[in-house]
Amino acid sequence: MKLTHSLALGYMLFLILFNTISGVIVYYSMKPIYKDNLKSLTFSILYLFLFYRGLDLYRRADIGEFIAMTFMVVVFSALYQLIMGKKKAWISLSLGMALIIYSHLLSAIITVIMCCLMLVLTWNYEKNWKFTIVELSKGIGATCLLSLGFLFPYLQQMKFGINPPATGNLPKLALSVTNLVNNSLNNSWGDSLYTVPSLGIICLIFLMIGIVKAKTTKFEKTIYLLGIISVILSTKLFPWNLFQKHFALLQFPWRFLETASIFLLMYGVSATLSSKSFLKSIGLIICSIMFFYFSANSIENTVKASDQASRQNITSILAYDTADYVPQKAVNHHSVTEEQFFNGNNEKVKLSHTETSTKYLIDLHSYKGSVINTPVLYYKGEKAMIDGQELSIKESSRGTIEILNAPRNGKIEITSQYTKLARTGQLISVISLLVLMALMIQSYFRTKNH
Repeated sequence: MKLTHSLALGYMLFLILFNTISGVIVYYSMKPIYKDNLKSLTFSILYLFLFYRGLDLYRRADIGEFIAMTFMVVVFSALYQLIMGKKKAWISLSLGMALIIYSHLLSAIITVIMCCLMLVLTWNYEKNWKFTIVELSKGIGATCLLSLGFLFPYLQQMKFGINPPATGNLPKLALSVTNLVNNSLNNSWGDSLYTVPSLGIICLIFLMIGIVKAKTTKFEKTIYLLGIISVILSTKLFPWNLFQKHFALLQFPWRFLETASIFLLMYGVSATLSSKSFLKSIGLIICSIMFFYFSANSIENTVKASDQASRQNITSILAYDTADYVPQKAVNHHSVTEEQFFNGNNEKVKLSHTETSTKYLIDLHSYKGSVINTPVLYYKGEKAMIDGQELSIKESSRGTIEILNAPRNGKIEITSQYTKLARTGQLISVISLLVLMALMIQSYFRTKNH
């Protein structure tokens, strides 16, 4: 966006870039599993036009989950290879898992659940369990080290008293089987007002194929079962009322459709294609692109002209109010969103202020008093400066920055930076990444020489 000076153009260029990268990532992730270039290429293209990815991107604008899905493919592929005895698979497993954590925390939780289920489903496979446990432990340890750049500041801020995301009524929001099938057959993401989650036609067909076709390989059996379990978890077939208390932050049980889509696509490509199925592969790709286009077009046709972004309404669109991740004291305090200032006696005062993308500036002219209760939300790492000197601040009763020793005149500059704990986490993560990259390069050259 900074390069193009355009919100829309920058967003579209990001999508082109990330989709290109995603296609390459999932191709090389699945190649060791399929051991076939055509299957891997077909999977990567079908993945780009996967129904649930489109739902995340075009209907829900859930960029975090959209990004995380790519790294889910990396994690599930690496874990299966690790289970089957491949050395160094823990490296890509840890990199993929860490990238999911940085992208979307809820997807990380879902990924961990599915990884545990994969380990359970493969417990009777002929393998060296000692090797699996040791390699998996390496992967878990590396994931933790790589993720500290996110986890340290996240945990520090949440411990301080940050309001968690909104929760959902899981039994109510879970899909009925009838709705899931009908929605999938309609292949619609919904309209401009309502989201319609489903598998889409392609993944629904793969699900049906799995019911009637014998699973000939261990991989197909495992992946198909994980797909079925994911589908069940997204519906009312699963007793979500028993888990409402502990999993309410999941918000929507149909989030499991992201893993269902990935697993069913993995299964479908493996079960229906061979190294000589070129025409069948082309047909699948064409159908997938057509269905994707129709889904996107149906949403575009339902948007009213008055609801489209323009210079006139962009301010109101961007002023979306939410209590997610704001200080708990600030929840339901309208004085914060109305940008009201108060003095030490809790009286409203009018102060001239401006803001940039990184700073909040307050102009003082003969200010009476030494305390200013600002409308800027209080987080760890924030500071107030004037003429190069730092002012004392604390959290106010409404969860905002309160300046304790404000001068009568001058320009106060409020900024935010990472805390020492957060910087420590980032340093550990960067060093861990460099070590992993060195191990990957070493492993590559060893394999090449042999």
